[in-house]
Amino acid sequence: MLITYRILTILLWPWIFVFSLLIPSAKNFLKTRKEDKRRILSYPFAPKAQKVVWLHAASVGELDQCKALALVYKKKEPETFILQSVFSDSARDSSLEAFPADLKFRLPLDFPWSYNFILDKFSPQVLVCMAWDRWPNLLQAAKRRRIQTVLASAVITVPKGFLKKKFYKAAFSLFDKILTSHSSGEEKFKELLGEKKYIKTLGDSRFDSVIQKIETSQREFKRPKNYPFSQVFLLASTYEPCEKLLLPLLKEPSLKNTSFWIFPHKTDPARIVQLESEIKSFTSDYTLYSKTEFDSLSSRVILFDVLGILAHAYRAADFAYIGGALHNRVHNVLEPAYFGLPLLSGPRITHAPEAIELNHRGGLFIIRTKEEVLEILQLSSERKEAIRFSNRQFVETGRGAAERIYSEIKNPFL
Repeated sequence: MLITYRILTILLWPWIFVFSLLIPSAKNFLKTRKEDKRRILSYPFAPKAQKVVWLHAASVGELDQCKALALVYKKKEPETFILQSVFSDSARDSSLEAFPADLKFRLPLDFPWSYNFILDKFSPQVLVCMAWDRWPNLLQAAKRRRIQTVLASAVITVPKGFLKKKFYKAAFSLFDKILTSHSSGEEKFKELLGEKKYIKTLGDSRFDSVIQKIETSQREFKRPKNYPFSQVFLLASTYEPCEKLLLPLLKEPSLKNTSFWIFPHKTDPARIVQLESEIKSFTSDYTLYSKTEFDSLSSRVILFDVLGILAHAYRAADFAYIGGALHNRVHNVLEPAYFGLPLLSGPRITHAPEAIELNHRGGLFIIRTKEEVLEILQLSSERKEAIRFSNRQFVETGRGAAERIYSEIKNPFL
């Protein structure tokens, strides 16, 4: 299977080159990686002069997992040189610039020859991927150089079909250690790879990133003074399917004392204009966050059109809807869980063990209809308090995962 994958990636290269000439986004994708390669090759670094650890993240969520582990390395081994790569363009350049690593870059496409210039220059001792990310050519290149390969905060969706299962088994077998985020993941990996594979549950380092982000922030977020609504329903990372389901609730008489704070997944001008138009079809009592002094707001609907506020705004809410899972996959549920909020989500949470666990504990509700939403928004104060305690406790159980992962990587290879 790995040989087949290797051949297919080689055959794919000419087509990718052609696409890059025809499609601007593909051209920019490759251009960014070419610029990173030049920057890496010109970076002043003495080979084998210091220990090197390479952390890799697929996207934004996995970058948070890497961040927690990188901070532990900076604390325990300040002399260790940390490489941080990321694949998805959803991880903004500003996020990478602020990341606590010595050198940050976009991961090259997974061709057999793609990583030699990195491995030749830095000779890392360890390669750590996060969650589910596995690039067979990268992992094989690392193993040929006897680099320890680790999958940390690991999760897996059980593969369906013979070929997919065979590929998963071949790819994940390339890791020397698989450190799962939850015990359920450990069971699934052992079922796929066998009992002899080194698999151990140590937790999800994203918990540490979320906790650290909230507890070290100097920002206090409170409701506006004399805010006339007794309950705040916060809608986080929303897409059109989310708004199609939830905005009609603005017409419900039983929710007249409930305000809606909306944080769309994207805040580009076209998206905001579109969302404003949709809100106006249900109510005129709305305000754009960037247009008015927040402390003086009294609008029932507040549309947040800026970034960097969501994690703090949960503090002022009573309920939180987490977007993505009506049509694709749920977004980050840990931040609102930290504040003990009852959570609402669409049904597509199978990729997120933390969302599944919160659902099992009764603190995250799967919703498909507005009637289900109405029922949840009218929970008793006793039930809300029980959920607040349970969700907050769940986040606390994940504290320290990054330290545990670091200690496991430090252990002699098994």
